[in-house]
Amino acid sequence: MDSNITRIIAETRLSLESVIDPELGMSIVSLGLLRDIVFHPGGDDEDPEIEVLMTLTSPLCPFADAIIEDVENTVSLLGHGKCIVALTFTPPWEASEELRLTLGL
Repeated sequence: MDSNITRIIAETRLSLESVIDPELGMSIVSLGLLRDIVFHPGGDDEDPEIEVLMTLTSPLCPFADAIIEDVENTVSLLGHGKCIVALTFTPPWEASEELRLTLGL
């Protein structure tokens, strides 16, 4: 992978540490909600895009819109391109054992 693309993806992941799930009060990265980041450099007639593949703690998450908006705004501020958020619920989110202990579950 191109070193510039690797840097952009790393910067994006780091910036998403600041996006907090309002219900649990933790970073979406720490919660394991972030699944993948793909940089599409664009072309002659296309602007670059950063696709963020993520999940939510539940398909019925009451804060879904706020979290998605926060992800889009946070990534867009990096200036590498438009942010596209894609949600997936396959596989469904499950808290890791370490996270369960942290959350007291």
